[in-house]
Amino acid sequence: MTKTQACTALAAALLLGTISTAASAAGPNQDTGIYVGGAIGRSSYSLSNSSRVPVPWGGEKSSKAGTAYKLYGGYRFTETFGVEAGYARLGRVSQWSSNGAYSRLQAGTGQVFYAAATARLPLGESFALNGRLGVARGRISGDNNWALPSQRISGSSTGMMVGFGAEYRVTQNLSVTADYDYFGKLSKQAKGGMVTVGLKASF
Repeated sequence: MTKTQACTALAAALLLGTISTAASAAGPNQDTGIYVGGAIGRSSYSLSNSSRVPVPWGGEKSSKAGTAYKLYGGYRFTETFGVEAGYARLGRVSQWSSNGAYSRLQAGTGQVFYAAATARLPLGESFALNGRLGVARGRISGDNNWALPSQRISGSSTGMMVGFGAEYRVTQNLSVTADYDYFGKLSKQAKGGMVTVGLKASF
């Protein structure tokens, strides 16, 4: 684990701990059971410098962001703690790379499966903060076998994921959500995350 990952994990653990402590003092459990949700937003990729070359004149620009969405479901054992699993599609990513005397645009699409422990902090009857800490299995698919192995943005990776956000209850069983999720490495050369807004239904 790198120093950055360690700091991220510590920050997430402190966030979950803070939510847990505050929520435990908030009163009896009221929001337990199964929930499902969906959200749409924007992804953000971070790519390794090792495969980056200037965009040739007239060429398509590289892309480090795309339309993203996620589908998920979970179970809250208490008003504070639960578990969640989901699937996220992060959209297209592209970058110009070189192989010898020529350069070419390599592109792919990112997707992630994740499982996480969750914590929730109610702030009144309608508003709540939430946090997620877990494991993500990411993948970027694409046809770039022509690129050197050390430069390919396609591939897969497993690592830690961290997420946080807020939700506003519109009805007893339906909430509007706003979240940020960071999935870490999706492949050897790419990391990714997403900002989304969506709906969550509780049962």
